[in-house]
Amino acid sequence: MFRLANALGFAIEHDYRIEDFTLAFCNYHDGRSNIRFFEDYHPFHFFEFPRPKFRLSNRIKWKLKDRLHTTIDHVENFDPTFHLQKLDTKKSIELKGFHFSSGKLAFKHRSQICDILRFSKSEVIPIDPLIKKAKNRYDILLGVHIRQNDYRSFYDGKFYISPDQYLRSVEEFKTLDLPSQKIGVMICSDEMNTIQKIQEDNPNYLYPNGNIAQDMYALSKCDYIIGPKATTMSTWASYFGESLHLQIDRNTDSIKLRNFKKVQRLEPFSPFLD
Repeated sequence: MFRLANALGFAIEHDYRIEDFTLAFCNYHDGRSNIRFFEDYHPFHFFEFPRPKFRLSNRIKWKLKDRLHTTIDHVENFDPTFHLQKLDTKKSIELKGFHFSSGKLAFKHRSQICDILRFSKSEVIPIDPLIKKAKNRYDILLGVHIRQNDYRSFYDGKFYISPDQYLRSVEEFKTLDLPSQKIGVMICSDEMNTIQKIQEDNPNYLYPNGNIAQDMYALSKCDYIIGPKATTMSTWASYFGESLHLQIDRNTDSIKLRNFKKVQRLEPFSPFLD
């Protein structure tokens, strides 16, 4: 989604077309495909922008993709510093890798990108009542993304944080100099046992208990988000909802309001740097 959003920023700026053949095969832990999260694109075999007027044309391109792309220039990159603005806008190019950035273009065209990649009604409808109830009850919503399962081994557990540390951060957040102390706390996690334990001790917190798309949507409706480093999930929620975001790690001993920032770069390892 990060790569696609950056590509869309570039495409909107330079009147480019995009065909993304990978999105349909990118599955989350619940086994569902990325492309099925999006309102306008999940019926298609692959992602196209602008959206084709007829689904049949998408199917034909899908079958002929190997023939159609034989003469296209290929660019493979895994370096976060690679900027799409370096590309020749007169050529058709196939990108392979994760670290393609359009820099400020992803933010110049953020509103249109978010509309193109808006979540489907099937993801939004189950969450909206919870959000509406929370907005009526609280003046400020804090979203907490507690990533557990894969982070125990990802980069040898470098970014793993215990649930207790997240909860300590929540309690510290409540002591900050905020406009209101009517604070609601939204908890999202990829580990059900963690959710159940927290819910037992904190029944007044909010728990979407949805799939990953529903959790991202719920977090995007929060004013502030706390999450771990090196994750696209809560960073995408911050980008999508323009929420203030703080990434913490096991060495974070205190949090301050000034440390919450809007995402400035769609790059998982350094989303708050230009």
